[in-house]
Amino acid sequence: MRNFYLVQAGCLYGDTYYLPYAVGMLAAFALNDEAVKSEYRLGRIVYTLEDIESAIASFENPALVGFSNSIWNYEYNLEFAKRLKALYPDCIIEFGGHHIPPDTSYLEKYSFVDILTHGKGEESFRDILLGLLGEKEIENIPNISYRTKTGEIIKNNTAPITITDYPSPYLSGVFDEIIRTAEYHLSCVLETNRGCPYNCCYCDWGELNSPVRLFPLEKVFAEMEWMAANKMEFVYCVDANFGMFERDLQIAEKLVDLKETFGYPNRLQVSYAKNQPDRVFQINKLLADHGIGKGATLALQSLEPKVLENVGRANISKEEYMRRIAQFRSAGISTYTELILGLPGETLDTFCHGLCELLEMGQHSSVTAYHCELLPGSEMSTPAYMQKHGIKTVCTALDQFHCNDMSDTLSGYSNIVVGTNTMSVSEWVQANFFAAGVQAFHHFGLTQCFAMYVRHECGVSYYDFYSALLEYILTKTSFCKSVLEQVREVLENFVAGKGTLTVIDTHFGDITWPLEEAIFLKCLYCSDVFYEEIEPFVKQYVSDDTLLADLSVYQTNAVLRPQCNGVCAAFHFQFKDYFEAVLSNAYIPLKKQIQTYRFFTPFETKDWEEYGRIIVWYGRRNSRMLYSSAPNRIEEVEGILP
Repeated sequence: MRNFYLVQAGCLYGDTYYLPYAVGMLAAFALNDEAVKSEYRLGRIVYTLEDIESAIASFENPALVGFSNSIWNYEYNLEFAKRLKALYPDCIIEFGGHHIPPDTSYLEKYSFVDILTHGKGEESFRDILLGLLGEKEIENIPNISYRTKTGEIIKNNTAPITITDYPSPYLSGVFDEIIRTAEYHLSCVLETNRGCPYNCCYCDWGELNSPVRLFPLEKVFAEMEWMAANKMEFVYCVDANFGMFERDLQIAEKLVDLKETFGYPNRLQVSYAKNQPDRVFQINKLLADHGIGKGATLALQSLEPKVLENVGRANISKEEYMRRIAQFRSAGISTYTELILGLPGETLDTFCHGLCELLEMGQHSSVTAYHCELLPGSEMSTPAYMQKHGIKTVCTALDQFHCNDMSDTLSGYSNIVVGTNTMSVSEWVQANFFAAGVQAFHHFGLTQCFAMYVRHECGVSYYDFYSALLEYILTKTSFCKSVLEQVREVLENFVAGKGTLTVIDTHFGDITWPLEEAIFLKCLYCSDVFYEEIEPFVKQYVSDDTLLADLSVYQTNAVLRPQCNGVCAAFHFQFKDYFEAVLSNAYIPLKKQIQTYRFFTPFETKDWEEYGRIIVWYGRRNSRMLYSSAPNRIEEVEGILP
């Protein structure tokens, strides 16, 4: 019996690891073959960034070790494979995964790697195992590159993959040992189909511009039942466009049934299709009603037409975007919009104005401005594309959010785009700084009410408001300035090749935070000082002292804080109705009428660390930090002003 091992080392997110789905699929598919099953035994799966020497010591005469490579583990894999080869020179080292380029460069650079798998690897991995048994000719295995015994490097032909029914790693028992011995909580991946009909140049999905292959629905249901039975708190659906097919609604209904019956899973995260709005709304409504969803995606990437042309995207119209915002809002469902900073064709001006245009169109819930990253399998990473658009990058240590500090951990590196023909490196820093400020102050709510009032009563655009606010903070404040200067320092260090785009603050736990979340947490932690410094800025627009005082109290209470649930406050104005109309892409005049409000949330948090995890990390896409977002609520109660 020959032993093979698999390595898919993942990061620790709080107290949770993901089950290693990619290599689990390899094992399940290979061991479904009778010849493989009779000759091979799966020794173990390494799924954490554990000590390499200890991991290798647990191996017994490995015939082959397969490594799944992603940005967060490929450096770990390289060191692991190098040491493994030195100890077991006859062991075959196979590398696959998203981080493997489509050429043979890894074989040319790393002498200890024997075989590369390009693209999805189930069939290739099985055939490699059969090849070692002499039952397959390695030169006839498609989608791989390999090193011959004489040292020659050969790349085989590519071939399409048409399989629609893969054995399940969950149902076949591949993960049973991990489930039995795990010392941490576990989350998992759900895959109901493969393929993507689009061809975005920054994406490395692996099967872009390809027909979508649907997996058997009965297998999908059985896997979800396994997830519920094994108490998977969080399920990440890796379909490229969930909601594209009618049966996706059935899948959502099945998840709801399982949650109602077993209590699991508690959360589902998906990438929604953009061209099936009615079905996507149905799915989101269903998931939201049962507390499973994480908000509805309204991804745009950029609002600049030239950028969309450069990257192969097409957005829905602004009118349709606004319609969907209002539709979801009326149903009590938060929406979130994704942008990518650093795409070719984007300028400092178009990005910052585009971000604020989202506010003008009604996106007040959640926006994430991701950093454009060069992925080895994407069109954007090719030399021709990079030269055409003047792409400049910074290679940084792993830039993962909400994971433990990995500065001393061998993991991986990211290549972040920090400049193009249309955006200089210094402008990239400015764009990041502006985006972090708008997200922290507006989408997380610190100044959202101020900005909305000034926009609708003073005619000041959101762009002008936040441009002026950031300038005011940097020139007229002390505490707020120190928070923003730390962010600017992180950005300046980053483009100089020092550090990552994350912040760790022990007040909120020993995990990494993106810049906008760090700003929000720091300012809210010292909210009395924050609002004391900000109020003179708002007074420039609001001259009525009574109105300003009331608006300041309402704004302060509109954001959740630990141990501040159920606060009541009295006002001279009907702020609740006024701001609810704005959030719904409507407008009603602010009425002067004595009103008392109670600010209630079902999310009790006992301290700032729990608040950071439950409200900011888990709840960002649901706008959980805002009382104006369901299931939080602002209630009218009887009362008079003191």
